[in-house]
Amino acid sequence: MEFSAEELNAARQLLLDRVVEYFLAKQGIEVLFVQGSVASNSTDEFSDIDFRVVVQPEFYEHFLWERFFAPKHWGEWLYNEWTGIQWVCVSHFKPFNKIDVLYFKPEHLQPSPWYLKPIQVIYDPKTLINQVIEASQGLEFTLDVDEVNRLISKGLAQAEEVYRRVMRGELFYAQSLLDNFRGSMMQIDDFFLKNPSSSMAPASHFEQRGSQALIEALKHSYTLLDKQSILHALGVLLNVYQNQVIKAHEMLSLQRDRETDMYWIDILIKLCEVSL
Repeated sequence: MEFSAEELNAARQLLLDRVVEYFLAKQGIEVLFVQGSVASNSTDEFSDIDFRVVVQPEFYEHFLWERFFAPKHWGEWLYNEWTGIQWVCVSHFKPFNKIDVLYFKPEHLQPSPWYLKPIQVIYDPKTLINQVIEASQGLEFTLDVDEVNRLISKGLAQAEEVYRRVMRGELFYAQSLLDNFRGSMMQIDDFFLKNPSSSMAPASHFEQRGSQALIEALKHSYTLLDKQSILHALGVLLNVYQNQVIKAHEMLSLQRDRETDMYWIDILIKLCEVSL
């Protein structure tokens, strides 16, 4: 079975039209806007819809309560993902379409470099989102010391655990941890390049925004399910990660000891080399 580009693109537009119609008929709506590829006119047949709803505070809890039921009114609904985030609903529809709906109160709209990315404003009678976009001009994604501290600690732990699980023969677990390690490295790379990115899906569109050095390392880190291949991939990533950590220490006053970080990365690299 195969879907044509025309079929999927038409279905996505119909879904968007129905969602807009649904929310415009509801009481308490302040702003409707779209982000992502739809807003930037860069969609292909597999693009989803990043839809945003701003709700008056007195109606907000009601919208959250009905967020899992509302998609059933928008077309040929299949299922909702369970994201674990109260203000998000991700829904899937026939033939092969998806929409992410995020719910906000007006007070949640604060100036941010996120609002400098393409936005398609659908409904904004009080110009709330337009005011936020204007107030966001000149802002850029900045390095957060606490977040970089966390990412380095997380990366070290993930790399160590990959090695530990490989040596215990738990290769499925090692592969999943290796992917988590990649995610931590992508997030650090985003901090260096001042790219706003999602901690929930750091790999999303990374090919279009990541540094060439990390992209090349990542390309060579996807491996077969065997001990030697996983350890080789871990070693490749650790050499790039080491440079990331050095750069982070040079740029920021991190609340961690540089010599200890370097010592443990060196140990992990040597362990990988000895075990090959």
